[in-house]
Amino acid sequence: MRSLLPILLFPITLATSAATAQVPLRGALPGTSVTTTQSATLTALRDAERRRADAVAERDVDTLRDIIATDYYHVETNGRVRTRSEFLQLLARDDYEFRSYTNVSMEIQLLDSGRTAIVRGHFQADVAASGRAREFRGRYVRVWQLQAEGWRNTMMQSTEIRPGR
Repeated sequence: MRSLLPILLFPITLATSAATAQVPLRGALPGTSVTTTQSATLTALRDAERRRADAVAERDVDTLRDIIATDYYHVETNGRVRTRSEFLQLLARDDYEFRSYTNVSMEIQLLDSGRTAIVRGHFQADVAASGRAREFRGRYVRVWQLQAEGWRNTMMQSTEIRPGR
C-alpha cells in the first residue's frame, strides 16, 4: 500500500484578506475543493488571528480576554511560560516589550472535524527592551478551539528568528 502522507499533506492554497498572507488548508486531497463550512471556518480563524494581533499591538486586554481561553498556555520566545492572567496583566501594566505585532504568514490545519485548529506562521514586531528599539521576527504556533462562545486561543508558542551573523 502506497503511503498516503504526501497526498494528505498537499495544501490547498486559499487567498486571504491580507495581501501578504496565504492560508493553505492542510490535510485535503489534491483537487478537493474547500467546502462552505471550511471556508467559513477559515474566515473566522483568520479574523480571530487578526483581532489577536491587533489587540496585542494595542494592549487591548478586553478583546484578548474575549478570545483567549481561560486555560490559555503562553510560551514566550525565551521559554518563559505564562498563564492567561499573567499574560493579560503584563499587557495591562504595559510591561510587554512588543510595541507592534503583525502576522506575516499563516497556515491553518483543521482537526477534530473542524473544531480545533493549529495556526502557524511568521510574525514581525517592534520591540522596546532596556530602552532600545529593534525589529523582531519570529515563528508562532497557536492552538484554537471552537467553544460555545466562539473560537478561543488555548495555546501560543513563539520562537525568535535571529539575523544571521
